[in-house]
Parts: sequence; structure tokens; C-alpha cells
Amino acid sequence: MFKLVGEDTFEIDQARCIIRVDPAPGFKYEYSLYIDGKPHAQYAEELTRLYRLWLCTCGTEQAGTTDASQEYRIMLKLDTLSLYVNDELREEMAVFVHGGTDTSFVLQDTQFVLQARSSGNKHDGIVHTLLVNGVPVPEAKIQQIMQEPVSILQTN
Repeated sequence: MFKLVGEDTFEIDQARCIIRVDPAPGFKYEYSLYIDGKPHAQYAEELTRLYRLWLCTCGTEQAGTTDASQEYRIMLKLDTLSLYVNDELREEMAVFVHGGTDTSFVLQDTQFVLQARSSGNKHDGIVHTLLVNGVPVPEAKIQQIMQEPVSILQTN
């Protein structure tokens, strides 16, 4: 007989994860994921409060055709204002401008500007906007990304 219920512990980077399999009525099973001791939904909600995330794909155009496009994941950690591009910490300096700050950097001929502006509302605080080649990129929803289905057979 195989043991079908129970839990297994593993680590991703420095995060301790537990996947728990519990029996459900009708010979079914329920799966639960805990990250750093918190249920997946609570962990994702905390990340939403701590980070801002933008996903963008930029292509380099040569002779009218789009050559290899590059995907970027830009994250801003709100408590330290650390800027990460594809999980690598960037050492960029913010410049004071009228109404807030701009942090500019260039990656493979693509101009990125991270703007920080006051919302004008004390409850909303500061609004962060990412411009890629002057075009605003919508902020990605961390909770939706963490709930996207992923196959265990998928390779990157």
C-alpha cells in the first residue's frame, strides 16, 4: 500500500514549504500548500502588500522584423525600495522630479523609468508606475500569477 495522505516538506530558496494531502469525502483528496508556515493565499496576500510587480516583453526590431524578444520581471520591494529585474538586485539611483522621483535604467536598448508619485490621498499613499520606452506598463497582480496552473512536467 502507498501512503496517500500526509505532508512533505521542501525548500525553495530560503522559503520552507509544506504540501499537505488530506482525505476528502468520496475517495478524494485535498491538497494544501503552506509557505513559511502560512497558507498559500495568506502568503500571496502578504507579498501583494510588500511588493509591486510588472511583467513586460520587449522585442528588438531590426530591418522591420522583431528579433528575439526579452521578458522582464520588475519588482519593487516597498519597505526598502529595492529594485529587482529578473530576480537580480539593481543599484539604481532615484532622481527627484516635480511631484516625486524617477528611477531610470536601460536594458538592451529598452528605456525603463519607475515613477513614484503621491496619490493625493493619504490612504493610498505613493503610486508607482513603470514606463517602458515611454509607455506605461500595467501592474501585474501577484495573487493571480501565483494561482496560475503549472504542470510539473513543464520545463523552462
